[in-house]
Amino acid sequence: MALRRGLWVLEQLPPGALGTMLTAQLKTHQGAQKKYAIKQVECIDQHQAKVALKEAMDLLKLHHSNICTYKELFVTWNNQVSSLFLCLVMQHSGQGDLSALIEEKRQKSEKIRDKVVQKFLGQMVDALFYIHKQNIWHRNLKPSNILVTGEASFMLSDFSTEALMKDELKWKIRVEEESKSWMAPETFGFSFTEKSDIWSLGCVLLDMMSCFALNAGERNSLLQDIRGGSSCLEGVLILMQNGESRYLPFFPILLMMLQVEPRMRPTARDLVAVPFIRKCLTFAGDTSIKLKKSLSPTITDLLFQGGVESVLEFMQASWEIEEVQAKGIQHLASLVKDKSAFPYLLKCTEVITHAMKTHTASLDLQVEGCILLHEILSQALEQGVMMALDERVASCLLHTVRKHSENEVFISMLCTLLMMVSASEVAAENLRKVGIIPDLLSILRRFLHNDEICFSCCAVLWSLAVSGNSENNADKAVLASALPVTSAVLQEHLQNGVVAESACSALWALALQGCLTDSDYEPTAALLLDALRMNPERAVLVRNGCLALASLVRLSETAALAILLDPKGSGVELIKDEYHLHLEEPGVAEALCLLINEMVQYDEVMLDLRSQKMEKLLCEMKLQFPFSMEIQTLVGATLLKLRKEKRFV
Repeated sequence: MALRRGLWVLEQLPPGALGTMLTAQLKTHQGAQKKYAIKQVECIDQHQAKVALKEAMDLLKLHHSNICTYKELFVTWNNQVSSLFLCLVMQHSGQGDLSALIEEKRQKSEKIRDKVVQKFLGQMVDALFYIHKQNIWHRNLKPSNILVTGEASFMLSDFSTEALMKDELKWKIRVEEESKSWMAPETFGFSFTEKSDIWSLGCVLLDMMSCFALNAGERNSLLQDIRGGSSCLEGVLILMQNGESRYLPFFPILLMMLQVEPRMRPTARDLVAVPFIRKCLTFAGDTSIKLKKSLSPTITDLLFQGGVESVLEFMQASWEIEEVQAKGIQHLASLVKDKSAFPYLLKCTEVITHAMKTHTASLDLQVEGCILLHEILSQALEQGVMMALDERVASCLLHTVRKHSENEVFISMLCTLLMMVSASEVAAENLRKVGIIPDLLSILRRFLHNDEICFSCCAVLWSLAVSGNSENNADKAVLASALPVTSAVLQEHLQNGVVAESACSALWALALQGCLTDSDYEPTAALLLDALRMNPERAVLVRNGCLALASLVRLSETAALAILLDPKGSGVELIKDEYHLHLEEPGVAEALCLLINEMVQYDEVMLDLRSQKMEKLLCEMKLQFPFSMEIQTLVGATLLKLRKEKRFV
């Protein structure tokens, strides 16, 4: 049977939990024949197939000695079952998988040599480190998906995608309990992260080390029990230690990997810092991980003598040495306050952010880097200079955001820095280009309770929305996803004037970009009115809230009616109260004028405004701000409309 031209199926293997594995032969133009393995996964519809294919495309770029190479991906229709299938074509090892090796040892009650386990662990940590660095998760790591390619040589294969792993119906019907044994506790709620792979690797490691002592049923029970806590491991660890004392160094690693709470579980990068894992990596041979290098303190101190320029040169010549980057940042912190350092500030930001990206696992370096960047940007602002950081710097900052997204204290500091960076239109555009908006929204959802994070993130969203292209549908779609999160921030922090002010600004920018749908106008208008009522004395909030309302009213009469008919009180009376409260604020008056001007375009609304003596208020504004051309023009146009309609009544 041909799956597509030149690719012929030779054999169909027994179906797995989420798909079927085939062996196939590809005939090349030169007549050569090459064997491949093909994973066929049934998709529920064209949309799922499309999403899964797009997600799986990242697998084509994986090139690692311990990861199965993917040749191509395609979607095909199977007439026999009238269904779509995603096909992943990967290299054919021609050998068995780890589950067969473990089962063979289990049947004979034999141990797997500690050197083999050590090499396995080094190769798998290296492989996970490699894929996780590219934000790719395996999602289905188990012995049958690890190929044995030689003596003590292993290879990750059969990756899955988020779209397919979250197919709840297929999961319940087709996946047997044994296949779920290797999965992390959180994945049963369809939440997959890099730490889910670490749990699965811990389960595989446990199976390798216990196969001489536990039968398959006991193994399955143990893997299910540890999801409730690692205390049930104690008896097994004693059993393994008595049977093979050379397994002892693996025990602390197992306990780290099999932490039920994901936040307590290490990442692959964390594991690399563990001395025994470093030994495993060295034993594994050629790895993608560059183990930490160092210089003696005497040499480092000597090379850091001199000014900003020499420090930057030394840092750029020693990217891989963490202590050089950390000390370099400390030296720069003592030098940048001097006026002579001003010409180097932009270069400093580039070097610091690259150092942070290179050594992202070092939280101390991240914190010191953030503090110094904050200082540099503050100094530039004092000199009246807005630093336009380029796309490389934006990319480095995004990398740092993603690697430390769960650390609330550090994220708060980082978001404050991003707020300062995004004050530059060029820098804001670069942050938007590298795709930081979904990450900001994720941070807001996770830390909705944190007023500092909410304030900073909403300010960044405002800058990014203003710098966006309203004609670009992709930009608009990303920004539209920010509306419910920003509304949630405002709802949560209505009584916090500082945060509410920032959220109102973000909503205004989103409205300007046309990110609202018909169903959004009424609730968003009501929320903005609540913000005005709760914080009437904050001039900037009132101004931005009214500008946001004006943008909504310009697009929809529903928003105008929501202002008139708000169940919590007349929006018109609120407008009057805000004007009299901020008589000396031309910015507030101008925003109120714009809002009223937008409202009178609708006949029903205009009649209501006239009955509530809005003409009198507009005349007051005209007299109060005689030198503001904007207010005079807006008031004149609005009065003309009101009076014109009045003559026809």
